[in-house]
Order: sequence, then structure tokens, then C-alpha cells
Amino acid sequence: MVYVDTSVIVKLYIKEEYSRDTSNWLKENNEAIPLTSFHELELINAIHLKQFRTELTLAETRLIMARFEEHEKSGIYYRPQLDWSAIFIHAIDLSERHSASIGSRSVDILHVASALSINADRFLTLDDRQTSLAALAGLKIENIKK
Repeated sequence: MVYVDTSVIVKLYIKEEYSRDTSNWLKENNEAIPLTSFHELELINAIHLKQFRTELTLAETRLIMARFEEHEKSGIYYRPQLDWSAIFIHAIDLSERHSASIGSRSVDILHVASALSINADRFLTLDDRQTSLAALAGLKIENIKK
């Protein structure tokens, strides 16, 4: 199972660098993506921040959110059962073992810990430090950068 970082998911809804690569990867991957409430918070916040910065209109924001909901209903995403206490235990351990050497941010650590908690074996992100942390945690890194 592959765990996908929110920064990659955002590229499915907003045209940015690697958006096309992300879309192509999703078509080739052909498996549902785990979606946590943490992903949802980050996605919604990223979209609304773009609206705040006038990078998106209210109408565009509504279309993006409708498309996201449609994707969830169609099975592109699924909601795994999460034990947030276990995720934070993983996160604290990852921080203690790796943050001083690779400079991980708390949100990146939480994503890697979430992946570990649902027994993902692969990890997709575009963030270099998060890639390093996921690899150190034993996850195989998916790469969409061409």
C-alpha cells in the first residue's frame, strides 16, 4: 500500500509543477489512496489559503472541493482506521531518532508515522526531507519527478 503526502494530493486539484506527473502516477497506480483527517485538513487549508491569497476564486474553490468529494465517493481514496495515540508514539520516536540529523518538520513526521501506523510499504512525497525520513523509517519511496 502506498501512502501519499498531502503536497502530492494538492497537485491533483491545483495546477502546479508535477501536477501532470501526479495525475499520470494516479492513473498508473490503480489502487485507492489512504486519506486521513490530517490529509483532509491540510488539503482544505491549502485550498483556502490560495483563495485568501487571491490565487483562487470562491467559485474555483467550490469546484475543487466538489471534485475532491467526487473522487472520494468514486473510490480514489479510502479512510483507514487510525490510532492517533500510536501515530504520535511513532512520531515521537521518529523525531528522537532523525530530526537532529535531517531537520524533519512535525507535519512531515506525522505523515510518515501515519504511513507506518497503517502498514504502508511505499511513500510518495515531493519533499526531500520527508523522503529521507520515510526511507529511514523503512518505506520504499515512490518517485513521480521526471
